[in-house]
Amino acid sequence: MSRYKRYERYKDSGVEWIGEIPEHWGVSKIKFTTYVKGRIGWQGLRADEFIDEGPYLVTGTDFIDGLVNWDSCYHISMERYNEAPPIQLRENDLLITKDGTIGKVAIVKNKPKYAILNSGIFVTRPQNSAYLTEFMYWILNSQVFNRFIEYMSLGSTIVHLYQQTFENFSFPITNLNEQKTIVDFLNKKTSEIDDLIADKERLIELLQEKRQAIITEAVTKGLNPNVRMKDSGIEWIGEIPEHWELNKLKYVIRNGKEGIKIGPFGSSLKLDDMDESNPYKVYGQENIINNDFTRGNRFITQEKFNEMCGYQLFSGDIVISMMGTIGKCKVIPLGIQPGIMDSHLIRLRTNNGVMLPKFLEYLIDNTNYVKEQMNYMSKGSIMSGLNSSIIKEIILVIPSVVEQKEIIDFLEQKTAEIDDLVTKIKIQIQKLKEYRQSLISEAVTGKIDVRVFENKDEVIYSEQDSSPCRELTHVAE
Repeated sequence: MSRYKRYERYKDSGVEWIGEIPEHWGVSKIKFTTYVKGRIGWQGLRADEFIDEGPYLVTGTDFIDGLVNWDSCYHISMERYNEAPPIQLRENDLLITKDGTIGKVAIVKNKPKYAILNSGIFVTRPQNSAYLTEFMYWILNSQVFNRFIEYMSLGSTIVHLYQQTFENFSFPITNLNEQKTIVDFLNKKTSEIDDLIADKERLIELLQEKRQAIITEAVTKGLNPNVRMKDSGIEWIGEIPEHWELNKLKYVIRNGKEGIKIGPFGSSLKLDDMDESNPYKVYGQENIINNDFTRGNRFITQEKFNEMCGYQLFSGDIVISMMGTIGKCKVIPLGIQPGIMDSHLIRLRTNNGVMLPKFLEYLIDNTNYVKEQMNYMSKGSIMSGLNSSIIKEIILVIPSVVEQKEIIDFLEQKTAEIDDLVTKIKIQIQKLKEYRQSLISEAVTGKIDVRVFENKDEVIYSEQDSSPCRELTHVAE
């Protein structure tokens, strides 16, 4: 905030969650300045009363980027709408959620002719021109309101914002002209920050797409761009190096149950068997999807583990998600806590003389031709998901083990470069979000004087490291 000037004189606001304010500012409360109403009628309103046309019924889930998304709203009858005039909406009303995610706000813009609140929201509007609606919007998006909620919770978690509590919210206030200046400043600066965040998020998408393309190219075409190619005979795959082979997955895993095993039936592993104090972990799809084997709090006893040790996971095992998000695949890393898989995973153990585990992970987790086979065959199964019969029949492109190792080494280096760059950009995004939040809070409490700021064309965020765009170019080479 050092690039912005402060006001000449300050005073203590007398409010813990506000701190000091400019000398000419004041403090007021919602109950002295604001019309506040929530839905208290409509007892017995049922979901089957929602209709395709009629007055719009706004819920917190319809809030998107500070506005109401009218396209996602439910509709109710005019009779229901007329039952509650106090919460019928007007243009420029400010809405705030009071249940679930507390304090999510939206301004009513481009209102249809008839619109009204569902439960879980307050409608607010300033009285006697006490403040600009947009100014209150930014206050409710600031740390001032967040600190108020924390203060009122006294260490507990607020799951409902009562009207009496909200009406006692004290907030900083200044004259309307200065409010307008603050609103214009925040609209401009947060828009610039949001655009920069969006650019960086798009850059992450491009990097992830590049990562996927590098893996796919390496495991289906090899590392030698001049190698002689041949037609695989399979439309999903296309051409492959002339010396590579095609084979079904069942021929690259070990024989019998050692090679492929589905997790235990749900009836043999119940939640009643699990407690965080037990020594053996139960691994599930959340570990595979998030590539994090420390997640989860399901643990079983030594006795239960002995009973189910056939489902134990060892480093080098390959596990695949088989229900819901199907086909996510990871090799079990070294050093995991001893444990078993649950009923939503399939375990593979490869014949290392034919297929290295990491190479199989790359094939299953990253190539479209494997995913297409999984999707095609799973649609014909009794349940929507994978099973051992489907997995065994998947056709794979297979180089020699020596070449697999070369490809693995190459991909580990390339993906590490991209992953490191993505991590750096995510840190930049987090810093921008923190800066945005700080800027809002400083502006609405007068910690900075936005009437005159030093450089209207300032660089919001200066990257000290090399440009991500240049690094992307480097990685793509």
